[in-house]
Amino acid sequence: MASVASEIGAKIKYFRKNKNFSLQEMADLLCKSKSTVSKYENGQISIDIETLYDIAKVLGVHVEQLLYSEPMETTAKVLHMVPAFFRALSQFYIYFYDGRIHEISRCVVDILSQAGGNHYKVMMYMNIESYEHYQNCENTYFGFLHHYDALSKLTLTNRDNPMEQVTITVLASFLDAPSKMGLFTGISSRPMMPVATKVMVSKKKQKEDAALVEHLKISKEDIKTMKLYNMFTVT
Repeated sequence: MASVASEIGAKIKYFRKNKNFSLQEMADLLCKSKSTVSKYENGQISIDIETLYDIAKVLGVHVEQLLYSEPMETTAKVLHMVPAFFRALSQFYIYFYDGRIHEISRCVVDILSQAGGNHYKVMMYMNIESYEHYQNCENTYFGFLHHYDALSKLTLTNRDNPMEQVTITVLASFLDAPSKMGLFTGISSRPMMPVATKVMVSKKKQKEDAALVEHLKISKEDIKTMKLYNMFTVT
């Protein structure tokens, strides 16, 4: 139990510092003593669920971002239900090319917990500055990863702007590969408009070079297919 308390405490400390709150300021907002908050962060005392929700509210984060799940041995039955591409993954990466700024945008997705059947709670951190501190990002989305026979689908909502919802669809996730291309659809805030583009979903961090840029850019073949079907599709 101490390791869980320490992991949760470390996350609280990270988000507190990210908000530029001192221990005393945090304690005042929670109506707790400074020493109590310090013990929360150091994992010296466990946090009850009501206090955890209060802390998440003060820090402006989703409570799921503070939780920690100890690694567990996955049963053969559960592994059989999960498509090969996502099997044994607790985190993966998403890349797309943003033509507005002429840069690759990188995202980290944490698979938090099973939500029943083949549905999993996830948190996506978009436009991250670094992999080491990926929670420090432009936008954070909470939602679900759904696995079906022919595809897997992420349905996500921006936790700061519920109007902005995102869907990322990956075909044939039952086939294993280091990475797969997917279709991203949602609402852009710069400017406000509906968008659709292709993304790479990867098990490992990608080398962000010219080759990756070309792979992520909408190609002439993509445009030919789009004209043929009168719709944008990624296969």
